[in-house]
Order: sequence, then C-alpha cells, then structure tokens
Amino acid sequence: MTEGMRSKFSLARRMLFDNGGLEEIFRHVRNLVVATLVIAAGMHAVENGRTLDIKGLPNTAVAGYIVSTIGVVLFLLNLADGLHRLSKVRRHLALQILLLAIYAFVTLRVTQLVLALRMSTL
Repeated sequence: MTEGMRSKFSLARRMLFDNGGLEEIFRHVRNLVVATLVIAAGMHAVENGRTLDIKGLPNTAVAGYIVSTIGVVLFLLNLADGLHRLSKVRRHLALQILLLAIYAFVTLRVTQLVLALRMSTL
C-alpha cells in the first residue's frame, strides 16, 4: 500500500470513528426510517380508514393525510440537515458533489425499502 493510500485510509478512519462520522450516519438513517414509518402509518390510515376504528377520531382518512404530511416534512428536514452538514465538509468540490449524490441515492433507496416492507404481506 502506498503512503498516499495510507494517509487517505487514516483520514477516513479519523472522520468516521474519531470525529463522530459513523454516529452521524446512524442518526440520519434512524431519522430517515422514523420519518418513513410515519409516512407509512399515515398512508395505512388513508387506505384503511373505513376499517379502522379509533376512538375520538371522526375521520381516519383526514388524520392519515395529516400524519403522512408530518412524515414528509420530517423526511425533508432530515434531508436538508444532511445536505447542510455535507456542505460544511472542507474538501474538493467534486468530492462534495459525489457525497451529495450518494446521500440522496441512499436516502431514496432506504425510503423505498421501508415503504416496500410496509406494503408487503407477511
């Protein structure tokens, strides 16, 4: 392994483990999953509003739309927070663009997977 590669691995190790990068990644994924589950719960209430009997709630479908909207707002806030934190990284512009693309891709895929899991029949 060349000296340049060792220094890059050392930098990556410091960023992930010593500077809390891994903790940030898990925090964003956790927030993303929670927002997606809130969206899924709202969608479930909209789709099954007539069969759900929740005391004190006259219109389950309207409540489902409200809950789904709250989930979308949480999702967008988490995405904005992630993009804001990535913009603070003091690296080459190409690396920042690559990180933003990876973040957006992973965010959309995790959301799709959670929604697909929610819609599957077990």
